[in-house]
Amino acid sequence: MKLEEKKLTQIGKAKFSLRDCIVYKDRTDCGACDEHCPTNAITMIPYRDTGLYIPKLDRDVCIGCGACEYICPAEPVKAMTVYGNEIHSLAMEAPKEEQKDIKVDEFGF
Repeated sequence: MKLEEKKLTQIGKAKFSLRDCIVYKDRTDCGACDEHCPTNAITMIPYRDTGLYIPKLDRDVCIGCGACEYICPAEPVKAMTVYGNEIHSLAMEAPKEEQKDIKVDEFGF
């Protein structure tokens, strides 16, 4: 198996539960799942008119690694739960963000 295929091997899929997310329950910012997702399957989107952001999960990009579930601070039930696939499949590759060139003058600060 080539490395690129290995990175896209989907061993499971995460499922997001809004009612268990601390953004919804406690009206507080989080984003831990987004920060720890290695495939960028999770993005943060505005949550109503609260000024807060809530996770949006792209299950087609998710590989089921469990990083989001492990890091989720929600108690007693995690907002992100990973369910294993009976048969491994391939996830879609996440869209690449365009890299912007940053011009640094003589001194960067």
